[in-house]
Amino acid sequence: MRFITALIITPLIITLAAGAACSRDPETVAPLTTPASASYSNGWSDADRRATYHLSAGGEVLSLALLQSLERRQVPQEGPDGLLVPFMQNLERYGFIPDPVSDENPFGLPVGWTVTRSLLDTTVVAGFNCTTCHVGELRAGGKPVRVDGAPNIMRINDLFKDMKTELEETIGDAPRMARLAANLIRNRETNEARLPPDRSGTVADRMKEKLDALPLVKATLDYLRSMKTVSEMALVENGAVENGYGRVDAFGVARNLLFGSDPRNLRPQNAPVSFPHMWGLKNTAWLQWGANINSVMERNIGQTLGVGARFDKNFVTTSRLDNLNTIEKQVYKLTPPRWREDLLGKVDRTLADRGKPLYDKLCSNCHERPFAVSPTGLVTYQLFRLNEVGTSPVVATNFDRTVFTPKGERRLADAAFEAIEAIKQQYYKTHDISPEMQADWEGRDMRPMPAAFRSTLADADRYPDTKGGRVYPAKPLAGIWATAPYLNNGSVANMWDLLTRPENRPKTFTLGSREYDTKTLGYRSTPDAPSAGPLFVFDATKAGNSNAGHVYGMQLSDDDKWALIEYLKVLEPGDYKRDPVNK
Repeated sequence: MRFITALIITPLIITLAAGAACSRDPETVAPLTTPASASYSNGWSDADRRATYHLSAGGEVLSLALLQSLERRQVPQEGPDGLLVPFMQNLERYGFIPDPVSDENPFGLPVGWTVTRSLLDTTVVAGFNCTTCHVGELRAGGKPVRVDGAPNIMRINDLFKDMKTELEETIGDAPRMARLAANLIRNRETNEARLPPDRSGTVADRMKEKLDALPLVKATLDYLRSMKTVSEMALVENGAVENGYGRVDAFGVARNLLFGSDPRNLRPQNAPVSFPHMWGLKNTAWLQWGANINSVMERNIGQTLGVGARFDKNFVTTSRLDNLNTIEKQVYKLTPPRWREDLLGKVDRTLADRGKPLYDKLCSNCHERPFAVSPTGLVTYQLFRLNEVGTSPVVATNFDRTVFTPKGERRLADAAFEAIEAIKQQYYKTHDISPEMQADWEGRDMRPMPAAFRSTLADADRYPDTKGGRVYPAKPLAGIWATAPYLNNGSVANMWDLLTRPENRPKTFTLGSREYDTKTLGYRSTPDAPSAGPLFVFDATKAGNSNAGHVYGMQLSDDDKWALIEYLKVLEPGDYKRDPVNK
């Protein structure tokens, strides 16, 4: 297998500019944004949050010192347009959630941002872990409500795009370039001392021949331009779909990263899906929207590659499988969020009681009745055919496509699994992980079946739950109110629209506001909705964005629909050991 050059070379270039976060000089450094209150809890204590939010999974993405030394043009929502301010000021404009300084977060970075020393030269690099995308926050009545394990309304790609723009302008502006160079040097020096010592020598030794900022900025720009060129080409020529807030085409990214060195494998990112919620994963047999992975370790390794972890030709990786195991065990603590009336408003109990029998009749047979439950308690959800569900099929059909490899044309599932399995085994060997520890990390007490990726369409007849081309799972709905927008591609803004006939659902709506509508169970989706960053217009007429399908509940009266929505606020987790379909 050949690997895309940027996957291995780019972090080496970028880490030459790396260093720790900047000192607190108000003229050159972004002040920390006051973090929102996080008084809500659905399984994690404050200690759990501190232990999980900033634990490195092995991503080595960008130089933190370069980021915090860079200036940017202020956006209109912040004040006078065009004023130069620190780049790291107001990261909420991308949907990142502020988090205070702590021992685990010494640089006061947002939720999900991590800081680690590069394995290449021990300089300090920023990365992301799973909580970047899988910790959400909404605002109701002016109160912030953080829900751990919920999807975040975040647009990470724009961080890279804007960094590229500001670096290009900095190179062409001598005063800005001088300020960046001075800050870069000072930030390294100041913050190297804040991190634990390592065996790589003194600060001065590590910084030799790395103080000329211009070539470092140019090297970073080369990387960012290459990313932008690929995305623009795909967007204009091949029909790629913009992610917007809270979505990413994860398998499209993985395909291009792992196999893009052969241009025949490059495909547009045209199947962005919402970040799924994380509660219930411990007992979920097949993971992902397409129910195509059964291994927690392989799934997690794949995720780290998507957020900056690297591997070489021998499959030696920067992924931290020990930390992935820690985060996985933390995720198992998460529970479906309860509707907190003190934060979200009173529930109309009479209306909710009226909605319960409607839910039992219309929803529970799919969402509360599993296909099967294993002796260890793993739940295999019912799967439904593409034509039964009616939602966008692109994420399923893309995963079923083949890729060209040195071993010939192969299914993406088989080729990707082979690479990730090799990374896992090399990590076990390199770090001398005992068989007992491996079994614990992979959860084999609950997951004794062989690890596998599967193409649910092409492999349909190999598995009992996928026979007949069944692809999309009907997952439990407890806590679903915290996961808007709805459907796997995030194409329906709120629950009321989901109970509306597809032809009458809004074809466009805006995303970016955290203001939550407690009546319709969705974020405010009109152009006047308040937002820390620019609003994104979701266009459901584009391929991959279809909001068709899921035509259940269409026959209800408006009053019954409101009753059903009210009941979803108080829906408790079901007992999935009862009456499975596959007895």
